Amino acid sequence: MGLFLPAFIAFALCSALILMLWPLCLSTGHVDHPGGRKKHDFSTPLSGGIAISVSILVGGLFWVPSLEFAGFTVGVGTLLLLGALDDRRHVSALVRLALQTLAVVVGMCLLGDVQIEQLGNLGGWGRIALDQWSVAFTIFGAVGVINAVNMIDGMDGLAGGFAAVLMAVLLGVGALTQSGATVLLWLSLGSVLGFLVFNLRMPWQKRARVFLGDAGSLVLGFILVWFAVDASQPPDAIIHPIAVVWLFGLPLCDTVYLMTSRLLKRQSPFTADRFHYHHLLQRRGLTPGYALYAWLFTAACFMAVGVLGSLFGVADYWLFYGFLLAFGLYSMSVTTLWKKVPVRRLKQKVKARASS
Repeated sequence: MGLFLPAFIAFALCSALILMLWPLCLSTGHVDHPGGRKKHDFSTPLSGGIAISVSILVGGLFWVPSLEFAGFTVGVGTLLLLGALDDRRHVSALVRLALQTLAVVVGMCLLGDVQIEQLGNLGGWGRIALDQWSVAFTIFGAVGVINAVNMIDGMDGLAGGFAAVLMAVLLGVGALTQSGATVLLWLSLGSVLGFLVFNLRMPWQKRARVFLGDAGSLVLGFILVWFAVDASQPPDAIIHPIAVVWLFGLPLCDTVYLMTSRLLKRQSPFTADRFHYHHLLQRRGLTPGYALYAWLFTAACFMAVGVLGSLFGVADYWLFYGFLLAFGLYSMSVTTLWKKVPVRRLKQKVKARASS
């Protein structure tokens, strides 16, 4: 079975842990209650992130024990603790950023030796080496991605589905080697798939039975940025550094657009609302299932540009300027579609009254 064995075991372990944690979460109140912005109908256990994290770390301890894995464990453990606390009671933005920074600095940079050392030839005038700014830029980029993944976790299967697609893409372009990083990535993919069995809406499952919680979305953000950065930096780079931006293209566009919009409205950029891209898809008439497929298809298109650009040797600056153009088009499109939502809803109400 080769590399499929770690994935299969992680899948089975994650599924078993979700079932085992189910009654414990219900008895201790570690659940997500409906109400307010939350449109689900039942209190749902927040054990997905815990099950995914434990499955990966147990498998990694058996298959790839190393200093790099110790750093991976520190990062995952720190964000799992932060997310679990935030799931139970609100944690201030300052504390969140401090612990996220700690996870990146100690887990990724110091122990894992995974950091952004060069950005490629973004401007067309030569390769940009970060040198002494490497750690600082890694913190900026990694914390940004972690929060972007956390912010998209607002619909059944979305964050987990995005993580599964991105992991599959990285495995596809990595030539499926037997390296420790690849084994760890297979463990991660297997664990996420085990979670999605309980989180995706299926013909036999009309609602999600378990949620990631902040513990899960923060951990997934850390795992994804770890592998993406590792795949883009020498000596074993398989994609261009700018391709990483395309891999996270849709979450980054969604996050930057929303935070900018909130600032223009004189609101906190961290204010929670229902104006994400997946909310727009549903407000435009898509069911949650079709909205999920449309969102993942859009995200996959972003990923395809970055990966294919790397494989076919497209210049870094074309990928960089192309992403700026894509963000501009995304912002204009989303702004236009949101403006049309109230009009569409009004027409529906008039039509409903006329037919009654």
